[in-house]
Amino acid sequence: MSSEPSQGSTGDVSAPLSCTFCDCQLTEQLLALQSYPGAEATLPTAIPDHGGLTLCPDCASEVVELITSWHRHGQPPVGDDRSIGEGYRAIASTCSFCTNSCDGPVLGVELYRRIGDELPAYANYTLCENCQPVFGEFLENVRGQTEN
Repeated sequence: MSSEPSQGSTGDVSAPLSCTFCDCQLTEQLLALQSYPGAEATLPTAIPDHGGLTLCPDCASEVVELITSWHRHGQPPVGDDRSIGEGYRAIASTCSFCTNSCDGPVLGVELYRRIGDELPAYANYTLCENCQPVFGEFLENVRGQTEN
């Protein structure tokens, strides 16, 4: 029996993260957002199917500027009978962006890494049905600027 750890199936080695928009390798300075659509909501087109965005400081600057104006919500209740997206539906009385009431499908957005001190280290936001495509279009524009 060896005291060395085995090189078997439990030793997952993850590749370095890259920026979702410009594909540069990321360091500790990154913005990470995860999106969770509730029932009848879909992810905006600029967000990958897995719902996650990891952005380098250059690509994140405009996104950080936008999110600093959003109103935060508490953590969504999640359980065996409720997905994360539906948890955001349960806490979403108003949209984090436009502050109108959230009567229809919502998109939960979780911030779990941040660049600088403008944003909290962890926060929860919800977007109403009308603001979801606006956020997607905004992200598409930011992505387009990095490709030029």
